[in-house]
Amino acid sequence: MPAIGRSRFAAALLIACAALWADAHSEVLDLLGTTASALADFNVPKFMDSFDKEMPGYDKLKESVTALTNQAEVTSAIEPVKDDGDEAKRSVDLDWYMQVRSLVPDGPIATRRQIVHCELRRDGKRWKITSIAPLDFFAPAKLDR
Repeated sequence: MPAIGRSRFAAALLIACAALWADAHSEVLDLLGTTASALADFNVPKFMDSFDKEMPGYDKLKESVTALTNQAEVTSAIEPVKDDGDEAKRSVDLDWYMQVRSLVPDGPIATRRQIVHCELRRDGKRWKITSIAPLDFFAPAKLDR
């Protein structure tokens, strides 16, 4: 009988761990979706709210995204290709496709596609991006005709 009790406990523990991972995974994907949406909405403050202010390159990222949204309409599609970690820290690789359309009528369109690596940590009840690379993925576009 004790062996049955232990196996039930082990099964319950595995289910609980899977539920925690699924929640952390979903929360991180929600954050990344909100971040990409903020970029499309020209909302730099909301975009930057996803990032830890102490993150290396924070000011450069804010500068780049501000310049990018001042010159172009940005749409994104992101797909996670790797998501590792636990309920406190995550490491995510995203296949990020970005289309940058000049704000000039009939202006040029540039596309970018790259694997973007993010490190995240839970800050209270929220997740924050503590590292993102490459930073130049968010640089202003060269929209030559």
